[in-house]
Amino acid sequence: MALNRLAREFAAEINYHDWSDAPFRLDRAGHQRDHDGHRATPQQLTGSETDNVRTNVMWVAAQVLGHLDPNFDVFEFAEWCGVDTRTSAGRPRSGHIPTGLRMNPETGAVDRPGDPQVWDEEPAPTVEPAAADRRPDQVGTPEQRARQWPADPNTRGFVTARSRNVHRTTECVKYAHTVNVARQRGRTVHSPVWTTTGAARANDKGMCSHCWTS
Repeated sequence: MALNRLAREFAAEINYHDWSDAPFRLDRAGHQRDHDGHRATPQQLTGSETDNVRTNVMWVAAQVLGHLDPNFDVFEFAEWCGVDTRTSAGRPRSGHIPTGLRMNPETGAVDRPGDPQVWDEEPAPTVEPAAADRRPDQVGTPEQRARQWPADPNTRGFVTARSRNVHRTTECVKYAHTVNVARQRGRTVHSPVWTTTGAARANDKGMCSHCWTS
């Protein structure tokens, strides 16, 4: 299946860019070392090192494109990017190309981009979710969304202004990870607001996939 336009344009830009001095300087998209003249860096990657950088960039873009398009062909994309997809023996379609993508173990599809540890904590999209399940699909796995709430609706937990989920404790590793990421990126860290699981459920919160058991 032919690549869609977005994939072709990503591949064209990745293929065009000169990655041989990427670790040593900042430059705009489409940088070409032979245009640098006297400004060229004295350091330059070897051919194999340059290929490694290009392949890693290809995989990062392919993770997003493969998640977006179920018909995405990572081999075709890699070739358009200028990445050699042959095995060390010269045979076509080396198995290492698809293994560079993170796959969903349950569906076999390309997994969602980004850090899985913070998926539950991302702001809800503005698009209205389906009526059958008012919580967005990104709140954990289907199994996590089907998890039973505590029998006592007065069970104590906390939420934050940006969180989709109710947590049991501030010691939760997913909550702590989200706080650390927010601080590293200069974002506001919202204080916990203690509530009950019944109130959280009524406000369309989910259950943290780490804090609660089924």
